[in-house]
Amino acid sequence: MKVIFPQNIQKGFLSGMGISIFWFNITMIQMFSMAIGVVIALGTFSTISKTGSKAFGVIMAVLIILIFLVITFFKISEMGLLEFIAKKVRDVFLDTTQKFQINFRRTHPIDIFIAKSRSKESKQKIEIKSNLNLDQVGKLDKGGLL
Repeated sequence: MKVIFPQNIQKGFLSGMGISIFWFNITMIQMFSMAIGVVIALGTFSTISKTGSKAFGVIMAVLIILIFLVITFFKISEMGLLEFIAKKVRDVFLDTTQKFQINFRRTHPIDIFIAKSRSKESKQKIEIKSNLNLDQVGKLDKGGLL
């Protein structure tokens, strides 16, 4: 059985749920990823503050939260971070720089070089001399010989 979704409804369990605050919309998935970032940042802060300085723990926690903010709200032409990275990998590593036409026979470069060198070696000038003038050609057309 095939299920068809309207264009304005996204697929997935949590994709339609979200909170709107003024002009800012946050979906459930974005809130969940931010919560994971905050938990990791607080865990890092508590671990570093027990063994080292609290200032370094705060700096590390802020860096982790910034990384998760970028991951959460990354959007370029309706692509998330993973789709964007996959597209860049495909573009850089898998695309070829040369594109060829279908049903096009390529000539070998050596054959092209041989043909060019032969045409440069000898150019013959052929002159055809005839004793016919325009009156005689007109008589031939009317006479019925051709």
